Amino acid sequence: MSRMESAAMPRCKFAAWLAHSNRRVAVVGASGWVGMALVDQILATDSDIAPNRLRLFGSRPRVLNLRGRDLTTESLAGARLGEGDWLVLHAGIVGADRLAGDGPAPLLRANDILLGQVLALAETGATRRLVAFSSGAAHRPGEGSPARAAYATMKRDQETTVAEWGQKTGTAVLLPRVFNLGGPFINHAEAYALGDFVLGLSRRGRVTIAAADAVFRSFVHVSEMARVVLDMAVDETQSAQPFDVGGAEVVELGALALAVGEALGLTDPVIDRPEPRGLVGDWYIGDGRRYQSALFQRGEHPIPLAKIVADTIAYLDAIEPLADAPDDA
Repeated sequence: MSRMESAAMPRCKFAAWLAHSNRRVAVVGASGWVGMALVDQILATDSDIAPNRLRLFGSRPRVLNLRGRDLTTESLAGARLGEGDWLVLHAGIVGADRLAGDGPAPLLRANDILLGQVLALAETGATRRLVAFSSGAAHRPGEGSPARAAYATMKRDQETTVAEWGQKTGTAVLLPRVFNLGGPFINHAEAYALGDFVLGLSRRGRVTIAAADAVFRSFVHVSEMARVVLDMAVDETQSAQPFDVGGAEVVELGALALAVGEALGLTDPVIDRPEPRGLVGDWYIGDGRRYQSALFQRGEHPIPLAKIVADTIAYLDAIEPLADAPDDA
């Protein structure tokens, strides 16, 4: 093997860590977008990992089929880790669709209860590190609509809670702030710009962008993020300081819609949008330096936007063929 070939091969810290039989992983929120990507990449590392070494937790018992394996999620309440050296990955969130009542208070309370259960779980075993996925919204506490402001403040407060818990218990923590994702396992697709564009353009050949002024985003492939975060989770040099999962490409939403249209084979997609007002616009891209450095250390390069778009389309089409999907406009 040449020196160049050797340097190009991925250097997977997580695979080396998982190779020891006493190492175990718990994934909370395993049936969500990030959770499924994490489980998928764990199975990519060890397709035969024993059930007692990979435990999945969700809002209700269910069976997930990934890479030919049927995996059952457990209830989090009262769960214990048991023997072994554990990574605990918290990718769960209680969404507004699962709660009754008005206003953000029930949502905030439910997510604080969930975080408390995760911290309690992590204390029942030898936890090497707790990875608690946060949001880029934590950069903007108090901004936007009441619901957005409450969510952003909650994520910032939960980062503080996790950091303080880590200091109190002597447990290492990792706090990735997720900005814009694409790729497989996307759920509630209509809630995300990329998913909404795929659905709108495939069904109607047109989309609406409500923002008059520029909206800039930087997308990361969810599988890439899962691999990088798993490596960072077993890297003792990684600090508890929150970091942004920022992509290498910045794209304005209009250009993103055109990229989706091109991937769908549309020659003239229609983008309905108000006339710009001349404002600076919205930049929600994060500072990706720490994330991109960890990606480089793996021997990987950022997955291009075109591939992220294509994989998102392929996943949604596999769930329900886009050509046959109802037009719900």
